[in-house]
Amino acid sequence: MKALAVINPKAGGGKGSTMGERVRSHFSKHDHEIHFVQATSLAESLTQINDLCEVHDFQYLICVGGDGLIHDLLPLLLKHNIPLLVVPAGTGNDFARTIGLHGKKLHKILELPLSQAPSQINVGAIEHDGGTTPFVQILSTGFDSVVNERANDFKVIRGSIKYVIAVLLEVWKFRAIDFTLKVDGEVISQEAMLVCVANGTSYGGGMKIVPHASHDDGLLDVMVVDRVNPFRLLLVFPRVFFGTHIKHPRVHFYSGEKIEISGKTHAYADGERISGLPINIAISERSLQVYKI
Repeated sequence: MKALAVINPKAGGGKGSTMGERVRSHFSKHDHEIHFVQATSLAESLTQINDLCEVHDFQYLICVGGDGLIHDLLPLLLKHNIPLLVVPAGTGNDFARTIGLHGKKLHKILELPLSQAPSQINVGAIEHDGGTTPFVQILSTGFDSVVNERANDFKVIRGSIKYVIAVLLEVWKFRAIDFTLKVDGEVISQEAMLVCVANGTSYGGGMKIVPHASHDDGLLDVMVVDRVNPFRLLLVFPRVFFGTHIKHPRVHFYSGEKIEISGKTHAYADGERISGLPINIAISERSLQVYKI
């Protein structure tokens, strides 16, 4: 088989480098044609990937990294219609969790293209002032985006604990935001702590923020948390790890094909900063091919 392998050596505090070497070792023992990309910068990696895809007919792309690398690869995966095989090596690995690959043995993951065909899953598309950006898991605004921004600033703290610490640091000074939502034309205006738009179930290293979200139902699920005081928000927060927060009376859900969000805040998607609001979100016309369990 002919494949392209993309490695982020800095993912997961160096786990990407270790897993990348294990992937190289695995394929050195097999009769496969594998092209490896491990450039010194993201921009250089994406350029190399695009150039290689223009020349070669790869059967799939192996992503050795976390949710951030998957997010960056999405435009090229959709453009060239290449199936994705994820080797989880990041901090959160929420996409890998959602598709059943988190915690699986490496050789089992690398053998998936030999044993099954890839699945087609939905991708969200965000229209913002900088253009259109695809995402595959969670788009977050308000308190969530503030926490994400703080967590991304941590240089030493790794794993989902960094999101917990960021919550504890930010919750005391955050104030509710006046949001205006439009879900398939229905307008919802209210003060809220956060608004999430979900294509997948989790973020932040296993926080089941919208546990009923699905990659293949053609819909986006919206979660809104009403204005609450810091103490109540802290009481609700631990329930996110188990998905039981969905029963709280201050948490509301909607679903639709087209979502519009306005408010004085900014949006993150798949853990990466996108833009300020307003934004429009819809299911992309293009599906992502992915190997999953």
